[in-house]
Amino acid sequence: MNPGHEANTACARAGRAPAAPDIRVSRFRGPAGSMLHVALARGARDESLPANGGLRLATGRFAGGGPCRLSRRLAAEMLLKHQLHRTGFSGAKLVLTGARAVDDELLAWTAAVLDQYAGTLYTGADMGVTAHDMARLACLTPYVLNAVGSPVEPHVSTAFGVLGALEAWSGGPVAGLRVLVHGAGKVGAVLAAELAAAGATVLVHDSAPGAAEIPGCLPVRDWAAAEVDVFMPCSASDLIGPALARRLSCGAVIGSANAVLADEAATLRVLADRGIVYLPTPLVNAGAVIVDSIEYYAPAAFRTADPEHVYAFVTSTVRESVARLLAEADTAEAPATPTALLRPPPEPGYCGPRFARSFPAELPHRPPGEPASDAARTPPSP
Repeated sequence: MNPGHEANTACARAGRAPAAPDIRVSRFRGPAGSMLHVALARGARDESLPANGGLRLATGRFAGGGPCRLSRRLAAEMLLKHQLHRTGFSGAKLVLTGARAVDDELLAWTAAVLDQYAGTLYTGADMGVTAHDMARLACLTPYVLNAVGSPVEPHVSTAFGVLGALEAWSGGPVAGLRVLVHGAGKVGAVLAAELAAAGATVLVHDSAPGAAEIPGCLPVRDWAAAEVDVFMPCSASDLIGPALARRLSCGAVIGSANAVLADEAATLRVLADRGIVYLPTPLVNAGAVIVDSIEYYAPAAFRTADPEHVYAFVTSTVRESVARLLAEADTAEAPATPTALLRPPPEPGYCGPRFARSFPAELPHRPPGEPASDAARTPPSP
């Protein structure tokens, strides 16, 4: 497709729910001056669904509105992410402030907060929180979805989802594309390595010394004006404002960073005017929540599945969702609407049960880590 104003408008609109969600933030005072901001976001049809969103340790400065605004914004993105990909969850985000690191006391207190929600809220790892932290938290509360004890890795799943989005935008394999991955953290490093292995020319920038030195990739320092096909932000929120949008030399912005646009409305206008397609992160970085849906609704299939099959399912799910959006934008007389995007996908049902139905018996399975007789959760009616 020709990346122009209509496509970018459709993609931008997918970054917002069609109707304002109900977002409520609760604050819990923790040990040593810490504070946990729990934001829950529900749409009109999400009342019966458990909420799901990552736990983020926030240690830097906040834009206007502080951590409460950030938690609300991220929870709204999580809600749209769950809705777009039919995961069977409502949105949530947990933002922890006033702590420099996650320790045993903080985890015990976080577990007590989760227990208060009694199964209506599940969390996993977000920025500043590790898979090891989640494994420790899972020993204290059952309300953790982070592939604990599984060879499936949520951050790898997220990277494969971004890869699926890029394949949808490019209309096929990524070989020959020139891309810039901004941020070589858990997701960005995996994404850069996979893109290089697939034949793309990959530039990588990271502020941490040595982080951008990924085999097959080219580390860069002066990244803002690099001429690439796709700019892939995998670092911080609020990275791209109007000024940077005017400098970017790319055809699309496709990345994993949450809430990546600062001054969103103005930035979207600049991108659209320059013909740069922006694929909103709720559409792109859903790999981990797709895995959460499998873990929650199809636990037996999740325990026995080969990780590569899970990653392939994530890639195809995100690829198909992005392709639907781009097709709507390319063929409609008017730009596609969020309501159109939220129509059920061709195969009905939530991700977890769909994965279980597609789970091929002939594939080699790893031995179950737990008895396979555990009943899968019955999802509420979509």
